[in-house]
Amino acid sequence: SAKVTIMEDGVLVAPSPYTSSSAYYFPTTGRIHSVEVLKGPSVVSQGPQTIGGAVNLISTPIPEVDSGKFIQEIGENNMARTHAYYGVNRGNFGALVEVHEHSSDGFDSIANVGGDMGFDKSDLMIKARYSSGNHSLTFKRVDIDENSDQSYVGLSQASFDANPRMRYGATAYDEMMNDGEQTSLTYVGDFDNFDIVFTSWQNDYHRDWFKVSDFNNDSEHGERDDINELISDANNGSANAQAILDGQLAVEIEYKHNNRFYTNEGYQFNISTQMGIHALTFGYRDMEDSESRVQAHEYADQAADGSLSPLYGFIGLNNSNNRLRESSATSYYLQDTMDFGRLDVTVGYRSEDYDQRHRRWSDRAGPNLTMVRTGEADNRDTFATNDHTTQSFGATYEVNENLTLVAGFHEGMTPMFGADPEEADNTELGIRYSDGAGDIEIFYFSSEYSNLAAECTNVTGLSCNPDESAVFSGGSADVEGLEFNGSWVFDGDGVSYPVSIAYTSTDATFNNSSESDYFGVVAAGDDLPYIPSSAMSLVAGFVSDSGLSGNMRLIDIGSSCSIAACGTYNKIHAHTIVDLNLRKALNDAMDVYVIVENVTDDEDIISRAPSEGARSQKPRTLKVGFSYKF
Repeated sequence: SAKVTIMEDGVLVAPSPYTSSSAYYFPTTGRIHSVEVLKGPSVVSQGPQTIGGAVNLISTPIPEVDSGKFIQEIGENNMARTHAYYGVNRGNFGALVEVHEHSSDGFDSIANVGGDMGFDKSDLMIKARYSSGNHSLTFKRVDIDENSDQSYVGLSQASFDANPRMRYGATAYDEMMNDGEQTSLTYVGDFDNFDIVFTSWQNDYHRDWFKVSDFNNDSEHGERDDINELISDANNGSANAQAILDGQLAVEIEYKHNNRFYTNEGYQFNISTQMGIHALTFGYRDMEDSESRVQAHEYADQAADGSLSPLYGFIGLNNSNNRLRESSATSYYLQDTMDFGRLDVTVGYRSEDYDQRHRRWSDRAGPNLTMVRTGEADNRDTFATNDHTTQSFGATYEVNENLTLVAGFHEGMTPMFGADPEEADNTELGIRYSDGAGDIEIFYFSSEYSNLAAECTNVTGLSCNPDESAVFSGGSADVEGLEFNGSWVFDGDGVSYPVSIAYTSTDATFNNSSESDYFGVVAAGDDLPYIPSSAMSLVAGFVSDSGLSGNMRLIDIGSSCSIAACGTYNKIHAHTIVDLNLRKALNDAMDVYVIVENVTDDEDIISRAPSEGARSQKPRTLKVGFSYKF
């Protein structure tokens, strides 16, 4: 959500898109009805992030007639997922109630002490709509709640080799707790000469990720304190560091409440009309968002047998960069699609204007926080104003009824808090071919970054401090590649065989040498972190007239690294995942199904988070379920 615009029903749902978009929240996809992906020049109509594209998640619609659906899944590790909704339609009035509950005991084990490692997540959505003629008004509310006994800490290479699905005992107290409310009111009007969509929204989100931070062992064992540094030291051969991680040396462990409150509210409208060959759209958004940090520490003692004491020594608001960051933003865009017969040309323009303010609270202030204003010298109270414009151009040419040529260019940006935005020029060239047998797309894409930027977060680790507000620049960089998408349906005797494939080959490199706490030591020509050299998905299945269907999904991810200066313990090797599912329609209303994920039970490293901590894909997992429509 830091590099891609994430929306639900056209509303920005990152907890604070301008101030702190990387907040560990993404809408629960189990309740999502459909997904709209925008890339290339079309993303200029969205924003604020316009380099990596936009994803719009469409929630369950209010039905045209009274109806509902009930889905129940159970699986290994006491996994349970319940999804149910029911909607009514009474002429001018329609409404929907939806519930999604998902829980699991988790697949990891916790060394020495055991403990909880799963999650419990729930969503409740209510929609109500009143329609009259060509006008409608829709109210929507989503309540979210999650409690996950999860840790961001990976493993040293030695620990991973011994047991890739084990967590260190020190992480037994790690827990993510979050809750939020999202409300919106949307008016849609169809007038004689133009259409309008107006939405007002308010999103409030709170999360407290309580997790291990430091091992206070400098004086006794001579190792560095930070958990990321401790893993790095263990990888570099320190027996003491590995012993501390394994729970074989007595240390005091410091845990931190990464406690944040987010707001995101505003209004937006789009007006569209047709004038001759011109399809014109104007959009405007006015919004505010914020992040308030109110963080505290607690402690536990780890004994030499790996046992943990109860938590003690709660220290509130101390040395955790407690702060309030706020952004006020207005943006608008103009888009014109011109129809010249076989040739369609689209031009767009977007303007972003946002003000940002950063204030810090005094340490140990207690429940009634007091703002400290000591000037800009120590960054206690700072204010910044940003304005940015981007342009786009796109064209499609219909060679014949089967073949279309596509070209596009757009300037993109990603807002950064208190710093210049990330910027890139983006180009795409491609063809689309469609006939009765299938569809094919082949595209060349390029993003030329004049300023590759990033803000430190916990999962990046490295030498940067996620409690600070610094934005790091990687200078200029080039990302280019080829993308292929194809889908076909082959017909047999009473059975059809759908097949789809998506393949992307990417070359992403820095253009200059630099050194920073975030990107580390970078040499010109180094690969950008976390961008695999290739990515492929293949889905092949069957659908029979008897109601039996199934498919195999193969995902193959190429190699990458967690930092630019890729050392032995920063490498993420190529890996493959195979999933299978089988579904049987018992009648028009009920289906039963079985899913097996990671059929081969591979134990590959799929992430290094933080930068050297190895993390594995989940093990082979069986799920069964049924769905019932009524």
